[in-house]
Amino acid sequence: MAATRDNVTLLFKLYCLAVMTLMAAAYTIALRYTRTSDKELYFSTTAVCITEVIKLLLSVGILAKETGSLGRFKASLRENVLGSPKELLKLSVPSLVYAVQNNMAFLALSNLDAAVYQVTYQLKIPCTALCTVLMLNRTLSKLQWVSVFMLCAGVTLVQWKPAQATKVVVEQNPLLGFGAIAIAVLCSGFAGVYFEKVLKSSDTSLWVRNIQMYLSGIIVTLVGVYLSDGAEIKEKGFFYGYTYYVWFVISLTFALGTLLVCVSIYLYGLPRQDTTSIQQGETASKERVIGV
Repeated sequence: MAATRDNVTLLFKLYCLAVMTLMAAAYTIALRYTRTSDKELYFSTTAVCITEVIKLLLSVGILAKETGSLGRFKASLRENVLGSPKELLKLSVPSLVYAVQNNMAFLALSNLDAAVYQVTYQLKIPCTALCTVLMLNRTLSKLQWVSVFMLCAGVTLVQWKPAQATKVVVEQNPLLGFGAIAIAVLCSGFAGVYFEKVLKSSDTSLWVRNIQMYLSGIIVTLVGVYLSDGAEIKEKGFFYGYTYYVWFVISLTFALGTLLVCVSIYLYGLPRQDTTSIQQGETASKERVIGV
């Protein structure tokens, strides 16, 4: 029976790996297309905000199902969300960092070819490993450190003589693009590990923590929308420039993160307090890849 379970798990792992690889590639290519096409360019800050709203709605729905009744659901929200301003403030830190990370991804793909972005962005794996060692006091074996440095070396070699970028109709600034990736990498590593540390500090439900973080995230992203594109949005509208491709990118952002956290829970049997949010699911999966 155990052997059968192992075989099923192996096949499922391969299936999930293939699906996540295809989704990640599709996300990068689709996002790149929406930022470089000759159509009316949408506001990336609004796309980030909408993603946070969708994730909040999902978390609320799952918490409602988890509590089992409307009364317990309301009590949980009243106690852990409305009655915990300190916890909301604590979760505003990763919310802010994730908002910066997501906006940097849009900025990077507006200025870099999709392949260059995809390869360079993988530096978030060693960044996450370093943050894990510094913030969670974990240790990595020599083999794990060698793997991390090999990844860095691989990224360097790929960028040594990058392929000819595809022609686009908008002006690009590669230096700005690489700067945006660097910021996104640092944000990804720090925010993921910070949120994991918050989760492990108490036995609060994962979905309550998600609601706390996404509420803060919506506020943070709305402030970003106002500061960055407020005047133009008043003139053109919040959904200016939105096409089916833009909604496809938003759905991929949401679906990819959801799939990653579900795979983490299913494959590794992570307890609730050791799991991260939908966004942190990616970090959790990659931590297991390098054995953190």
